[in-house]
Amino acid sequence: MLDAIAKAERQIAFVTFVYWTGEIAERFAEALSLAARRGVSVRVVLDAVGAREMDDRLIRTMRSAGVEVRWFRPVRAWRIWQSSHRTHRKLLIVDGQLGFTGGVGIAREWQGDARDPSQWRDSHFELVGPAVLGLWGAFIGSWLEAGGDPLAPPTPTPARVDPRDRLSIHVLPSTAAVGWTTIAIALWALIDAAERSIKIATAYFTPGEETVEALCAKARDGVRVELLVPGPHADVRVAKIVAESELRPLIEAGVRVYYFCPTMMHTKVVVIDEAFACFGSANINNRSMRKDEEILVATGASDLVEDLLIDFAADLGRSELLELEQLRERPWWRRLVAKLLGPLRSEI
Repeated sequence: MLDAIAKAERQIAFVTFVYWTGEIAERFAEALSLAARRGVSVRVVLDAVGAREMDDRLIRTMRSAGVEVRWFRPVRAWRIWQSSHRTHRKLLIVDGQLGFTGGVGIAREWQGDARDPSQWRDSHFELVGPAVLGLWGAFIGSWLEAGGDPLAPPTPTPARVDPRDRLSIHVLPSTAAVGWTTIAIALWALIDAAERSIKIATAYFTPGEETVEALCAKARDGVRVELLVPGPHADVRVAKIVAESELRPLIEAGVRVYYFCPTMMHTKVVVIDEAFACFGSANINNRSMRKDEEILVATGASDLVEDLLIDFAADLGRSELLELEQLRERPWWRRLVAKLLGPLRSEI
């Protein structure tokens, strides 16, 4: 992403939920500022809740260089009902030709390669061709919601891809609104379509009853369902405790649940029947499926699916299979906390 920003000639569009601290936070602010100074049009949207840890100095640096920085839904007491609906997207579009999306935020947690607990495990994706317009459309939604002026499609439009290299890719954005999102419906459709296997890697797993029932039904029908979630290094302990109450019926139905052990696992990938994959910013939780702006990219590209299957297998090799007995032996206080937090599930 830094290399793409450094080579930008006309336009950069960037939106992120996470912009925290660390060397990488400094480097991104510097790269975006340098681009603006050499005449590139640079627009940045930061979520007012997710990026609240960002150093104000970096904002001032970018704005003084000519970067247009806007906050997505600042928290205001008289519009508190909007505060729960965030933009969780991570998007970078450069010159209308190149796009990036996935789970990676801008913080020291993403500076490594999951070698130790300080380095998070994640996946991010680079797109070229017509799919970039889908990412641009998602950016426009976030930009307008943050008070930006209307923008025309990027110039030039995405370059044509050699037919031999063309992949069938579908970009699905969801908006920060009330009710089930298009991404939730798409995920249920993918689960329903599975005939042999479902592999899910998600950073935050607090699903609704509909998702639990769908996965359980598939497991009982003989579909191999594997769920990979954060283990001992989960960054949001509350989410992990709440999720435990949903894991028991899944395991009883035959779902194989794995805890990723080396570090925080932040990946958001689903692979169906080892033939179709989707990835992006969305987790299998209430926030992603009901509340937040997200982005989902779906594809049946065989080479990419194969790569994701290799990654998934490697991650399972560094994970612990969760046994039903472990859930039964949970301390009484964890069961009590999970019950008390029940009313807050929609916010987790």
